[in-house]
Amino acid sequence: MDPSLLQASLLLMGVAVVGALLPLVRTWSDRSLHVLLSIAAGVFLGALFLELLPELGHGSHRAGEGADHGTARLPWAAVLAGLLLLFVLEHIWLRERVADRGGHLVVWIGTFGGLTAHAFVVGLGLSTLAGRPDALQPMIVAIAVHKAAESFSLATVMRLASLPVARAWVFLLIFAAASPVGLLLGSLVQGLEDAASAWTPVLEGLAAGTFLYVAAYNLLPEVFHGREQRTGRVLGLLGGLAVFVVATEWTH
Repeated sequence: MDPSLLQASLLLMGVAVVGALLPLVRTWSDRSLHVLLSIAAGVFLGALFLELLPELGHGSHRAGEGADHGTARLPWAAVLAGLLLLFVLEHIWLRERVADRGGHLVVWIGTFGGLTAHAFVVGLGLSTLAGRPDALQPMIVAIAVHKAAESFSLATVMRLASLPVARAWVFLLIFAAASPVGLLLGSLVQGLEDAASAWTPVLEGLAAGTFLYVAAYNLLPEVFHGREQRTGRVLGLLGGLAVFVVATEWTH
């Protein structure tokens, strides 16, 4: 195995753990938690509009050049499916449980599923850069920034849902391992990345749909439902967006 891939895997796991520390290491007041949530909302919006949707657009354009129109539209159908899936989960299947937990159960479940699927796909993509440190290292830096921000956001919505800290760490470690697992599997199993490439737009589309639902339907209304600290919450939202602007510029 390429040593650079092992180092990259350890780095990505490490930054994911570090990113989750702030929301989990202490008990936050309601006002402070909502400031953290505003940052998380900015991260989700940045991930959606600066990373996932542009990637889907590029992927659909490439697919449209050599495939039928329906295939090119498949990633966008996955976006709709991800959004509708969370809506159905929250408002039909889990209505009573959601009400018991203040409406936040589906938020962390959808966040975890979307982020983990996206992280695994990113790891598969990184595996194609094995043996090319000049290309791998800049990508790792940018993805590490994304990873820390996403882990922070996931931990924050878990606190919002009052998930026990021990259980939260279990799911956070699964998320932290998603990119390294994709990276290592892609490098060890010949042709895996190529075989998975057909499913990558669908997985990214599902992640985008869940991000859109969580950010627009859950996080933004939760952040701004009160009148206090509106300036701080707006600044937090812009700060979360700024993280992804910087990380995206590094990537490109």
